[in-house]
Amino acid sequence: MNKLLLSIIGVAIIVAGVLWYFHPSEPIEPIKGVSEGNQYNATSTAASNGYGAITGDQLIKTGWGTFGSLVITGANTGVMNFYNATTSDITKRTGNKATTTLLITSIPASLTAGTYVFDAIFTNGLLLELENGIMPTTTILHR
Repeated sequence: MNKLLLSIIGVAIIVAGVLWYFHPSEPIEPIKGVSEGNQYNATSTAASNGYGAITGDQLIKTGWGTFGSLVITGANTGVMNFYNATTSDITKRTGNKATTTLLITSIPASLTAGTYVFDAIFTNGLLLELENGIMPTTTILHR
């Protein structure tokens, strides 16, 4: 009986040693990304709305936020304008603000595919206007 007890204790000590050796000394950090509340929302545009993409003028977000970036994946003939506004009708804007004072950026036709970072704050809303031509295929990131 003593030999059996000594064998069990010996195996237990070996198992405890192995577990101690392979146990990390510091906690494993999870993969970190953007903190909660700072994530971007994505909206897509395209030449056709076959998959639900925006094909023309669109109010993307009302109120304040950030226009993070524009990812162009397919150039086209359309000129896109982004405004800090909720409407393109000047008579419906508070204080009749001029369109030029609200323009965040104008994206020219046939712009090279790539990611264009703006990190521009808007206070009224984020309005996309297709000035002319056919809408390019893009992803608009905003929060």
